[in-house]
Amino acid sequence: MIATSNVFWSAPARRIPCASLLLATAAVVIALAPSAAVWLEYDRVAIEAGELWRAVFCHWTHVSADHLLWDLLMFVALGALCEQASRGRFCACILSSAVLIPLAIWIALPELTTYRGLSGIDSSLFALLAVMELKDGVSNRCWLRVMALSAAVLLFIGKTSYEIVTGTTLFVDSAALVPIPLAHVVGAAVGFVVGFVKLPDRIFLAHRAPTY
Repeated sequence: MIATSNVFWSAPARRIPCASLLLATAAVVIALAPSAAVWLEYDRVAIEAGELWRAVFCHWTHVSADHLLWDLLMFVALGALCEQASRGRFCACILSSAVLIPLAIWIALPELTTYRGLSGIDSSLFALLAVMELKDGVSNRCWLRVMALSAAVLLFIGKTSYEIVTGTTLFVDSAALVPIPLAHVVGAAVGFVVGFVKLPDRIFLAHRAPTY
């Protein structure tokens, strides 16, 4: 008997995604304490004054309940799948995108004074999941899954292009939020890189079901 090769259906992959749930809970707690969100948001003036923590923790702050809801739904769903497949890649993706997205904003958008939201990291997790599943689908000749994932990637590109062209969000109330497509592009790039980079199996990859 040969165990399934899909990482999301193997027995070890059904472990509780503790890191994803913990990070999602942090976003909810911060949303319940508006003063904390103000202290943690990306604020260019404050960062220039030495409050460097804002560049990382800004992702867990949001401008409205609607903003939080959409970002959190995507984060929990994508984060759980990525963490179950490879907790190491999940952590590498979160840490890299949390640092590189604000850095890109700092360099490319000097006029942007404040920034909040998990959408950039959500984009990173989406790209990571797409790469891992596409690689698995191609290696196992699951062409229907490959086509479905390819369509999902095209939809993501379309959504991002829509935000770039229109300057509005597709799901969140645009009256309360101005989209920053650069965050989504950088996040997706991070996810693709982390998904393709070869990582040490013992440290970074979730254990697979044995093959008999």
